[in-house]
Amino acid sequence: MRNAFADELLKQSKIRNDIVLVAADIGNRLFDRFKEANPDKFYNAGVAEANAIGMAAGLSMGGFKPVVYSIATFITARCFEQIKVDVCYNGNPVIIVGVGAGYSYAGNGATHHSFEDMAILRSLPEISIVS
Repeated sequence: MRNAFADELLKQSKIRNDIVLVAADIGNRLFDRFKEANPDKFYNAGVAEANAIGMAAGLSMGGFKPVVYSIATFITARCFEQIKVDVCYNGNPVIIVGVGAGYSYAGNGATHHSFEDMAILRSLPEISIVS
């Protein structure tokens, strides 16, 4: 699934000039082809998902269509306020992709479990959730 996502993102970046990718220090090898084809459209925010959401909101306000990619719980539950204020309340067109939902990263403990994330995000205006 991840490879299909990376392939489609690369394909879309060739069709649309406004697509940019903001990663939170994950998936670097996964997006090697994207980075080669679009060296000026890949941003690694580091292990700072809230910052990644803020960067994406700013990029969207500048006319880009940002895609943010990280581990599900890190890019949703921990960034709830940034998603609420920077993305939803301002109506910024940001795509947030969380990988490893549910117990996918169960071995890393409860901090990596992603169950309530969709429920809390559903309370926000101007958001569509696809699972």
